[in-house]
Amino acid sequence: MIKLLNFVWNHPLSSASRLRAISRVFRWQLATRILKMPIVVPFVDNTVLVAEKSMTGVTGNIYCGLHEYEDMAFLLHFLRSKELFIDVGANVGSYTILASGAVGAKTICIEPVRHTYQKLLRNVRINDLDDVVQAELCAVSDINGTLRFSTDRDTVNSVVDDHYQGVSELIPVRKLDDILQNSTPVMIKIDVEGHELSLLRGATKTLANPILQVVLLEGQNEDINRIMTGNGFHMACYNPKSRQISEQSKHSGLRTSNQLWIRNIEEAKERCCSAKTFKAQGMLV
Repeated sequence: MIKLLNFVWNHPLSSASRLRAISRVFRWQLATRILKMPIVVPFVDNTVLVAEKSMTGVTGNIYCGLHEYEDMAFLLHFLRSKELFIDVGANVGSYTILASGAVGAKTICIEPVRHTYQKLLRNVRINDLDDVVQAELCAVSDINGTLRFSTDRDTVNSVVDDHYQGVSELIPVRKLDDILQNSTPVMIKIDVEGHELSLLRGATKTLANPILQVVLLEGQNEDINRIMTGNGFHMACYNPKSRQISEQSKHSGLRTSNQLWIRNIEEAKERCCSAKTFKAQGMLV
């Protein structure tokens, strides 16, 4: 609880009213103990999320407006209506709802864990986004086959071996190139808990497509950096308040664990500066 309160207190969107943000934490904790059922909560603009106790991929948005502030704000400011966004490792769909519900983009969202996938579909349907969101139940790698995934770790479910002591299941696996086929995304978010390199090796055509402008990627090493720079992407970080993009890797001033890769930084700057303003928990983004 102390770690959570510290996160909320220091969140950039809490600065205008930190006590109000802290009060949302305690109201949510109380509500889930009393109601013990899914609760529909406001998200960005007119979108909503269905939240449950201990659903960390959603509750951070309840407390702070945008849980992953820099990354989510960049998506809102960069992406445009009708463009294609790919959400790999979608969990229950926070990024998908931002892209298709708030921005109006089309989304292909991919989630490997069946019970999480059902909650993803629930968020798509409650926001009436079935016509613009395509959901895929599978994992993404450099092979077509199956892999064993944990299913009891919420937002950090990942590939495990046969010795894993928790709950797991065999999941169908596909290459991203095969999933997308002739689709041409403008932005991809990848959150696959350590499986990033294998995913990128199965996405050679996708990464080489000049229409793809942004990859938001959890994880960074020399092999990943070599693939991304070899495809013309540059490391960058984003300041949502100033809407400025810096051509550099993430730094200690940011709260994100993801790395932003941008192909054309000048074009991205123009997009972000000209984007509309959004409202999250009453705060402007």
